[in-house]
Amino acid sequence: MAVEQQATGAPAPPSAAPSLVELLTVVARRVARGVTAVLAEDGATLDSYRLMRALGSGPGRTMGELGAALCLPAPTTTRLVDALVDAALAYRLPDPDDGRRVRVHLAARGRTRLDRLEALVAAHEAALAAELGADRVGALVAALTDLAAPQDPLPGS
Repeated sequence: MAVEQQATGAPAPPSAAPSLVELLTVVARRVARGVTAVLAEDGATLDSYRLMRALGSGPGRTMGELGAALCLPAPTTTRLVDALVDAALAYRLPDPDDGRRVRVHLAARGRTRLDRLEALVAAHEAALAAELGADRVGALVAALTDLAAPQDPLPGS
């Protein structure tokens, strides 16, 4: 078995199989880059779009719930919410069950904006499916949905 050599004459390190983390990171960044460009045409960011989706999925959410749902640190979540509130796309109200907490709601104007952004993202996803194959994209979505689902705790833990 011959050992490959680099141009320097030193043996080349053995090539390692790609890791799950590396593959997921590369694919996520490629997809995010494409979606970011599409959203930027309408003046939105990927994080603001994701925030509006989280707000649009139900009644108001607390800042903690938003940060957890988006996997963002609290200061970033606050900055994003502040920007939506400043643009009249969202509003804050006291939590009816706990007056110390605030719930963030998507405003009617935010719903209209979200609908427009959803159409842009859907068109981008359709183009990806056409390029990569609908079956492959469907299988990937199914696998990622399964991986992203909350895990049941192990028995005895």
